[in-house]
Amino acid sequence: MHDTKVAQKTARITVDNNTRVSHAVSCSQVDWTLIANISAAPANVRVIVKLEPEKPKLESVHFDNFAGFSGVANAGAGDTKIHFANDTYTVTGTAEGTQLNDPRVSVTQPFKIEVGC
Repeated sequence: MHDTKVAQKTARITVDNNTRVSHAVSCSQVDWTLIANISAAPANVRVIVKLEPEKPKLESVHFDNFAGFSGVANAGAGDTKIHFANDTYTVTGTAEGTQLNDPRVSVTQPFKIEVGC
């Protein structure tokens, strides 16, 4: 696996081969939970990570209107993975949700998020 580093307070988000870079990243920590809020107007993406001693554990990822896709990925559902290296969290997997142009139809989208917090 090739680890890339994104600058602090920067995120690179790819959903179904649509990639955007955002510098509007807000990271906060409550106890052992890290929350990264990423704005890529008009989209919003939220990554919630449990900071375990051995390695981080993905709690959930929420997509709101990213290239017309809104959905969620949870650690227990789908094929999600998280990796931390070079000050960057990399989250990959699939998210379940809907497309803005036809919200009645459920879709599964592959994604990758790299965020520096």
